[in-house]
Amino acid sequence: MIHRLRIQNYKSLRDVTVELSPVTVFIGKSGTGKTNLASAIRFLRDYLASPPGGVSDQWPRCKCATNPSGGMDFYVEFEVPGFPKRFVYTLGLNERSPGNVPRFEALEYGGQTVFRQTAPAQERPHWEVEPSLISPPEPGPVALGRLPGLEVAVVAFTALTTGIGVHAFPYIVLTAPGAARGASGLADGGENYLDVLKEIASSLHNPLARKAIAAALRKINSTVASAELNSVHSPTTVIVGHRLGDKILQLELRQESDGFRRFYAHLLALYQTPPKQTLVFEEPENGIYPGAVSLLADEFKAAPGAQRGQVLITTHSPALLDHFTADQIRVVELADSLETQVGPLAEEQREALREELLHAGELLTVDPARRDVE
Repeated sequence: MIHRLRIQNYKSLRDVTVELSPVTVFIGKSGTGKTNLASAIRFLRDYLASPPGGVSDQWPRCKCATNPSGGMDFYVEFEVPGFPKRFVYTLGLNERSPGNVPRFEALEYGGQTVFRQTAPAQERPHWEVEPSLISPPEPGPVALGRLPGLEVAVVAFTALTTGIGVHAFPYIVLTAPGAARGASGLADGGENYLDVLKEIASSLHNPLARKAIAAALRKINSTVASAELNSVHSPTTVIVGHRLGDKILQLELRQESDGFRRFYAHLLALYQTPPKQTLVFEEPENGIYPGAVSLLADEFKAAPGAQRGQVLITTHSPALLDHFTADQIRVVELADSLETQVGPLAEEQREALREELLHAGELLTVDPARRDVE
């Protein structure tokens, strides 16, 4: 999971550092930068996973408006199951365009530098700390994915690429199956859901996932008996079985309501095999029946403990926010300089929640959330 994230010069994120929990909920008024946080995580993931310069077309849209000539920098402190120490990855992209060569890049594990390369202006890139390989690659392009002989580098690369999912499911989700180029696990838009369901159906490592998904769907519609692929070998759709007396009515998933499908998409993200390290969900409450929001909150809260991944959420829903604690809430505000600021909930509001003088959902209605300013 990601413990600490620092982003500089990405859209409205001039310089933002945020401490993350196993479950973290970001709240704030529209336009304050919640979506920018999610898209910054997606940008870093895609930048690392793409061929050199593969996301350069996104660069003009990602520059910081208040500091357009500044370089975009990332700092990620995270841990991976099976590795007792923490990783720290830092990356600085060129202020003119991301290009092929970062200004700097480094990986640390347990406080020890695994590698560090720099490319100062008008100078050739060079290793400040060379990877401990007999024949290290030449410095220059992003190195994290170019060091197959170093286990910690491979693990860090996997955690920051295929280990991250960033989802803002559209209302038409799970209606038109398709391929997702380069996707590992559920694609951000859910278009490869048949592949994900096939993995779940054939997995012997987590045989209860199918039952857990069906049980969750049954909680929002008591007639649901099953939700299965129409073919394990060559699926073309999902068939949802509804129990009507002693008979089963079979409906294709596309015939279900928007809210049902969006709820189902979130379950697939949470139960996919193998699980993600970090899952980001943007406004998961959209289009979902209000009575099902609490069920979705329960799934989010249970995910880290069940080794289904860290969960980061942006929301405008009082009903959803009511299910989380003050320690899990981060407030996103826009300063007078039009720069996003993120921090924990103001102490007086935390105290009001502890004394039950205020419900968490009222931070979006009665007493708008304020960021703790030391």
